[in-house]
Amino acid sequence: MLLRLAAAAAAVLALAACGGAKKTAAPKSSLPPGCTVPEVQQTVDKFLANPALAPPGQFEVYASYESDGRKIVARSRAKALAYLLARKAAGEVSRVIQLTVAKQDFNHARITFQLTRHAPDYVARGIHSRLVRGGGTIDCAHQLVAAWVTKGP
Repeated sequence: MLLRLAAAAAAVLALAACGGAKKTAAPKSSLPPGCTVPEVQQTVDKFLANPALAPPGQFEVYASYESDGRKIVARSRAKALAYLLARKAAGEVSRVIQLTVAKQDFNHARITFQLTRHAPDYVARGIHSRLVRGGGTIDCAHQLVAAWVTKGP
């Protein structure tokens, strides 16, 4: 009887040592290469710190609808960059507070976000809030913004 118990215990230990239960692999991301969530976060942070846009042919649009009624809609990459650099020179600062990332196609990720944004000229323009909502597209191959649309503050 003791020999049977010892044999059974040895069999259980042998199975446990071999891994026992079946292990499953982590789910594979559906996001395109170059657009994992950390990579997109880094792309957005770099864009806010030092504006750069996807190359010609990949750039789609930059638009900003502000609470004082001003707006810019630029489908020209050069016009969008000029505007962004002028706002940066005017002291505008933005910070991401929420970011979601989803696959758009094999080379693009769709983003939605919330930002805080402030610039020295906001008070004179009658802008007192800082919350901005928006969405856009990331060009995953170049890890650059291809589309960016915001509303607010």
